[in-house]
This record gives sequence, C-alpha cells and structure tokens, in this order.
Amino acid sequence: MSTKKNYKNMDLSAYFIGPHGENGDLFKELAAKLTDDHIGWRKNYNAGDEDSISEDEKATPEFNNAVVNMKDVLNELSRKLRDGSIPWDTAGRYLSQMDNETLMPSILAYNFAMLWNGNGVAWAGSPASTLMEQEVGHQLAEMHGYDKNGWGYVATDGSIANVSALWMARNVASIPLAIKEVCPELVEGKTEWELLNMSVKEELDLLDQAGDKKNEVKAHSARSGKNLQKLGKWLVPSTMHYSWRKACDITGVGEDNLVVLPVDDHYRIDIDKLDKIIAENVEKHIPILGVVAVVGTTEEGQIDHVDKIVEMRNKWIKKGVNFYIHVDAAYGGYGRTVYLDEDNNFIPYDKLETKFKEYGIFTENNQFLKKNVYDAYKAMGEADSVTDDPHKMGYVPYDAGGLTIKDTRLKDTLTYYAPYAFQEGIAVPASIGQFTLEGSKSVGSAAAVWAANKILPLNISGYGRLVARTLYGARRIHDLFDGQKFEVDGHTIVSHVVYDPDFNMVDWVYKEEGNDSLKAMNDLTQAVMEYTTTAKGGKLYNMDIQLSDTSFEPDNYGDAPVKFIESLGMTADEYHKLGKLEVLRSSCMSPWMYDEDSVEYWSKEITAAIQDKLEKVARNENIL
Repeated sequence: MSTKKNYKNMDLSAYFIGPHGENGDLFKELAAKLTDDHIGWRKNYNAGDEDSISEDEKATPEFNNAVVNMKDVLNELSRKLRDGSIPWDTAGRYLSQMDNETLMPSILAYNFAMLWNGNGVAWAGSPASTLMEQEVGHQLAEMHGYDKNGWGYVATDGSIANVSALWMARNVASIPLAIKEVCPELVEGKTEWELLNMSVKEELDLLDQAGDKKNEVKAHSARSGKNLQKLGKWLVPSTMHYSWRKACDITGVGEDNLVVLPVDDHYRIDIDKLDKIIAENVEKHIPILGVVAVVGTTEEGQIDHVDKIVEMRNKWIKKGVNFYIHVDAAYGGYGRTVYLDEDNNFIPYDKLETKFKEYGIFTENNQFLKKNVYDAYKAMGEADSVTDDPHKMGYVPYDAGGLTIKDTRLKDTLTYYAPYAFQEGIAVPASIGQFTLEGSKSVGSAAAVWAANKILPLNISGYGRLVARTLYGARRIHDLFDGQKFEVDGHTIVSHVVYDPDFNMVDWVYKEEGNDSLKAMNDLTQAVMEYTTTAKGGKLYNMDIQLSDTSFEPDNYGDAPVKFIESLGMTADEYHKLGKLEVLRSSCMSPWMYDEDSVEYWSKEITAAIQDKLEKVARNENIL
C-alpha cells in the first residue's frame, strides 16, 4: 500500500545542481547510478551473445588512437561551452531572458533516456517514453483545468504548439462546411453563417455523427484547401509571440486574417476594444475564427483577462456568434500551480492567504493576491486549448513545449497515419505522433517532464512553491528598481518600473533626474544594457550582471506606454515622433531569491553592478 508523500517537507534546493555546484556530488552519484543501470541493461540482454568489441581489440593502437581522438574532441567541446555559454544560474547576476536553473532530476532523466535513443513519434519507436508522454499530457491538461476528457502532449516548443493550436482551430471550424458537402442531412436548414459560428463541441459532435464517412468529411475540411477564406479572423494581442504570424502563414489562414488587438496601459488585451473589433467584423458578416489570450506575455510577463474573454464569448453566443479561444501560456502557464491545492482543485480566493501561509509562501503581505490574475488563471479551463512550455517555468531542459486541449476529440482533426509507424484501427497502449506536427523526436523531453512532475506535483505542494519563489523574487526586484537612485559624476539617475507585474517579469528604465527628454532616457537605458552584454561588457563569464532589453513601439503597442511616459514628465508626441520606448527587461526565474536574507544579499550586489555600469556609461559615452 503506497503512502501519500508529504511534499511540503521536501526542500526545493535539493532538486538543483546549484549556482556553485553545491549539489555536484549528488548529481555525479545519481548520474553514475543511472549510467550503471544502462550498462547493466545492455550486458544482460541476451547475455550469452558474443561480444562485439573484444578485449584484444581494445588493446590495439588503433583503438587507443580513436579514444584519444574522442577525448580531444570532448575536451574541445567542454572548452567551447565553458567559454561561450551564458552563466544564467545565479539569482542576482542573470536578470535577462526566460532561462535559468534546470531541475537536476530532469537533466538526469533527459540524458538517461537519450542512452536508449528512442523515437518518441510512436509506440513502436519508444514504448516507455510514449507512455510517459501520455501521462504528462494528462497532467498538463489537468493543471490547466481540463477534466478527464482533456488531452495533451510534449511539443517541441511553444511555437510548434501555437501552430498546432491554429491548425486545430482551422480544421474544426471547417468541419460544418465539409459536413454540408458530404452529409448535408446533418446540417439541413442551417445557413453558412450558422455553420461558421458553431461551438467546438457542436463541430466535433457533427464529425462523430458522420460515422463511417468521417474520413471523407475530414478530406473535405480545411485540410483540402477549401473554404480557408471563409473561416474568419484570428485575433491576437499586440503582445503576441512572433510565432503567431508564422502560424497564420503556415496554416493558410493568412496574415491578412490576423487581427492585432490593442492592449491597455497594463499591457493586457483591452477588453472593450476587443468587443468593438468583434462587433465590427460581425456587422460585415465576417466570422471570428478565434481569440488568443496570453498568460505571461513575452516582453512584459502580463496576464490577459482570460475570464473576461470567456464572458465575452458567452455574451456573443447569445447573438449567434461563436469562436475558438486559445491561451498562449508558454511563459506563465505553470503559474496556475500556485492556485491549485494538493488534490489539484482551484483554491477559493478567500482561502488563498491561509494556504499560502501553510506552505510558507508570500508571508509578508497580500500583494501577490491579485484578483484579476486569479480570475484569469481560474478561467483557463474554459479555453479550447492551451500552449505551455515546460522548458521555461517547468525548469526542464530544452526542447519541451506543450499543447493541451479541452476535448480530446480535437486531435482527431489533425490525424495522419503512416503504416510503418501507426495504422488506423490498430490498437496500441499509447500513441502520439499521428496527432502532432512533429515527426521523429527525442524521448529525452518526455522523460524530463515526467520526472519533474513526479518530483514536483503540478499544484501548490510542488511546482506552486517553486513558482512562488520567483514571483516573490520578481516583486522584490520590482520594489528595488522602483525609484532607486544613483549618483554618477554629478548626475542623479533614477530607475522607474514600467508597470506592476502580473508574473515574474520586470521592465524598467533609467532616467536622469531633471532631464525630461524621452530620447535621453532611451539612450541612457540602451547604454546601460550594452554594458551588461557582450556588446560592451566583455566576456560572458566575467560579467557581474546580465540584462536584456526591448522596445515598445507605437505600431505594436499604440498608446499603451503613454501613461507611463507622461508620469515621468515627457509627452506622447515625443513617443510617437521617436517611435519607441526603450526598456530593460528581466525574467526573474531564479529560484535563489526567495527570502529576506537572499534578497538583502542580492540587492546589494545588483545595486553595485548597476552603479558600475552607470559610471562606465558616464566615462565612455556622450550621454550624461
């Protein structure tokens, strides 16, 4: 009889190698154990067979030459990686992209699985990892709020997941039109507008009702190239990931049907403007194929009002208008684990503070209990599909994206069979590849995510605690940078955060006190960034801090940055004239800034590093 594990009493620090290799001996011990297991597996398979590599052969000069050559190449590989890789694993040194420590068990699982060199595309290529991936898919689906009818898989990355989501949305939206051609009696009396405004469930029910004509219906769907321009508009926020343009191109939906939604001054979809855009299209008799909400925007880490988009769809359904909802949660999806109890139920809002205290997170105040964020996460289960990236906030090695769907039947709209890998009607314990865009793929990613989910359950007892560490760290970085002052060569430089973060990303700028020129602020912010990268900061391994930057431009962001710009004494006119607001951007994913002691230490180190960069700017650049 198994005993339920008490994850609350397990120290998260044990799961990482550590910034200074503090758990290095443990890593080597576990790696050696797994390697021995694999070697033993090889030895014991038909152990009576003759060896292919004899002891005499291993004693030859030629064999030794090959060994020396291999060691030389691996030594060179080690040197190149040590010299040219990003040291992203410390809390206060790497404040840049969505990358950080990876979980030790996931690294081990990935490399261990790779020793078998399985092909994760099909059961025939890798039975073990296929079962793991199936289990992981159901776990991710449950994390996003889907019931047992949900489904998911480990995609190559978030871009592939997004393309696949639009591929599904396109195909299922075209099913009613295909039914009209193949089984017209099933949609008798319905207008084309009604056929283009059915719910996903209604569309899939129609496909089921086609019976033995199901494949013929699919052959007449959008996969045939028919009716693509009838399906309508795909609505995405201006904070979208660049993969959505690719997706519209690849699927044939077309960039002309991509509608970019305005965002508000918190960098979330402007709900009123979304409603207006839908109304304008409906008035022209143009369907809405789907709306994308982002949970964890790429440049800002903000979380769109998924709940309000769901409410809006319900309102439009009453008017005979329906559309697909996809949540691109590649960055922020794992944030939902903070709000799930040990049984994976969504915690009532009024119980959050008590639950957080039980697990020792967010103990100082209630600044993390943002109702709009809570409501957005809660509503994710009403979306038709969700993109997630375990190789971001899941802390597993690349490449591990994820796609989950609310109705498992959706995947059948993508099905293609290959007799040598998977055949229609042939039952196997698990199968993935016939439903996915990828063909052959590594088994390492599925094994890595599976191991991570076993170590850290996808709720507050596991991943929730880890994600909470980063939310705490981001808030403290935000508070440090909000109004921080530096004295540099007779000038007072002040940092200003751009918005209040929904997740663990912080954007900020540097402005000289008394200088109300947006161009000057942009130039100073850009100059600081250059001294924290290889552009002017020297070798990667010698840097004491690394930052990244981005720019908010009117073409993408409209007037979203104007309120912030005006609060600093500058004008909207200058913003539109210059064409950008330059900001520094930090994805605060480190698990090592999570309590008062670590915050105090790293705040001093970060402040000293920024002071140094500002002094270098003052000496070397004609800015201050």
